Amino acid sequence: MFNFSASYWIQLLLFVLPAVLIVLTLHEFGHAYAAYKLGDKTAKEMGRLSLNPLHHIDIYGFLALIFFRFGWGKPVPVNFFALRNLRSGMVIVSLAGPLMNFLTAAALAPIYKIMARSPFMLNNFNYFVILFQYIILYSVYLGVFNLIPIPPLDGSKILYAITKRPQRWLLDDALNNYGVILLVILLVVPVFHFYSILNAIVTPILKLFL
Repeated sequence: MFNFSASYWIQLLLFVLPAVLIVLTLHEFGHAYAAYKLGDKTAKEMGRLSLNPLHHIDIYGFLALIFFRFGWGKPVPVNFFALRNLRSGMVIVSLAGPLMNFLTAAALAPIYKIMARSPFMLNNFNYFVILFQYIILYSVYLGVFNLIPIPPLDGSKILYAITKRPQRWLLDDALNNYGVILLVILLVVPVFHFYSILNAIVTPILKLFL
């Protein structure tokens, strides 16, 4: 069913999976840390305030990444009602994941540029040069993607926070189900040109960093 070449598996195992695990782990850690600092201990008590990738892997998202090159991590549990301020807390916690991704890209970009211009690094440590490139790329993509205001993505929580009754939307579980369906439609139906639009946003950000 899946006709993957040897080069695909080499690229996947050596670069894509390690980069995505690092990016997803930092993203979820950002949410957990922000929630903890703002008064919600849920993630900490469930062992999610961690930089261990094993704590953040969703098995179905991991398999989807291998076979479809698009996956997801296990969302950090956040009790927004435990935050000291619901509105500002929702915004800060929701932004913390994408912000962690953008900070990762910003921190690694100058190191990557130095490595990519060094014959010594290219000849002896080329693996790390390429890996850094993948981490920067996926960091920006994940950060931008999660800011889309469709449930259950982070952007939806930011949108909820500026409404008159944010608690109403948080308690509506059906929104997440509808949101997931909408995201799948956007991703798989070519007429929406989702990837073209996403690339149009990501490309200038990557140019800014690199």
